[in-house]
Amino acid sequence: MTAPDAPSFELQALLDAAADAVILINGRGRIEAFNPAAERLFGYVALEVLGENVNMLMTDSDRHQHDAYLERYQRTGVPHIIGIGREVVGRRKDGTVFSAALSVGRIANAEPPRYVGFLQDLTLRHQTLAAVVRERDRANGYLEAVQTILVALEPNRHVTLVNRKGCEILGSDEGALLGVDWFEAVVPPEERNAAIAQFEAFIAHQPHRPHYGEYRVRTSDGVLRLIAWRYVVVEDPAGGVTGILCSGDDVTDARRAEEEAREARERMMHVSRLATMGEMATGISHELNQPLAAITTYAQAARRLLAAVQPPIEDVSEALEQIAAQALRAGEIIRRLRSLVRNRETQLEPTSINGLIEELGTLTRADARMHDVRVTLELAADLPLINLDSIQIQQVLLNLVRNAVQALEATEYKDREILISTGLNREGEVEVSVRDTGPGVSNEMLEKLFLPFATTKTDGTGLGLAISRSIIEAHKGRLDYTPNPERGACFVMRLPADQGCSA
Repeated sequence: MTAPDAPSFELQALLDAAADAVILINGRGRIEAFNPAAERLFGYVALEVLGENVNMLMTDSDRHQHDAYLERYQRTGVPHIIGIGREVVGRRKDGTVFSAALSVGRIANAEPPRYVGFLQDLTLRHQTLAAVVRERDRANGYLEAVQTILVALEPNRHVTLVNRKGCEILGSDEGALLGVDWFEAVVPPEERNAAIAQFEAFIAHQPHRPHYGEYRVRTSDGVLRLIAWRYVVVEDPAGGVTGILCSGDDVTDARRAEEEAREARERMMHVSRLATMGEMATGISHELNQPLAAITTYAQAARRLLAAVQPPIEDVSEALEQIAAQALRAGEIIRRLRSLVRNRETQLEPTSINGLIEELGTLTRADARMHDVRVTLELAADLPLINLDSIQIQQVLLNLVRNAVQALEATEYKDREILISTGLNREGEVEVSVRDTGPGVSNEMLEKLFLPFATTKTDGTGLGLAISRSIIEAHKGRLDYTPNPERGACFVMRLPADQGCSA
């Protein structure tokens, strides 16, 4: 076959410099020029293809139709490929195929007709697009699979994305939420202003730090769900805020469970206080009988004094003063009992731990005296206040003292001692210790000391120490046991102090 005429010097230079594959063919589809980029793309050298039908570079499906397309165009002038860019599949010398963008044009004023084709390898582009699609599909898969609400907002609060979990919780389609003001659409009116203010403050003042907050959303059927939110800003290369990604966890059921657990714990604490009061009833009644008996005695004495012909007014006045003092003493015991057995919600307030212990002294000493136990207080001065619920902490103290009293029953009378002391440790915590001179805690019991229902008492519930520890932990403190250096048990509660003020 005769080789075609060689291109001119200028044309050859242009073909050599082109980054895309360039192929020139004549009206019969024979290749007249095949530039270096085409050699690299197809794997042929120019001499192998010059004078050959260009369909040798095509796959079987295109090869058999090419000559007919070319003939029809030359006959009718209606373009099918010529003059119209399209994506085609090429075939290399080694048989592998690839995608390419093909543009074919007719060379003007060439007779017989000649055509030039430009091909750009699309393999890398397709691979890149495929990778992008895979990453998009993977990201969408994560969005749909995650059990967290994901919402993308513009700085003006309009929604640009809501994942499947968010749609499920809200009971709405994504299409109904896209483009709307998120807070106007889903946040109940009574919480809307606060939620918007929180959102806008985050963008204005702390866009580079994740933000955490909670607010409720209203579902399509009117149910309110409490969501814990985390905001993260999306920025452009210049650092401008282009959007905010919000992830939210539905904590409605968790908060409800926490509230129910809190109520159950408070009921248990109330029952425990009642049980402790029942155990101490004998000592308390004896303590209450003393002022009542004194009132009776002074009242009878006053009556006799008033029956005299010339009543000694000073003696009568002193008797009445004693009656009033004993009545106040009895009233204080009753007030303390009523406050301890009253069932109420937790109330935290700055409190003096020493004052709390001294206030409880009447009840603890009454129970101790009934069992021939001596109670001594060693209270450190100038302790900081503690933010606590006084009734709950007194319940813990009563339980620890009551346990110590019972532990001393097997100890000789002369050795029955309880020491309640306070102090400040190196960590700045207020420590309260209850020590006794009893037998201490056995190694077997030590491992389960604070577990519910663990007890050595025949009539005990085993809930006292477990409830006591839960109370202290709810106050962000600790309740621990250590043996006394000589003998007996020592329970220590450590509570974080309010260092801003002192008792």
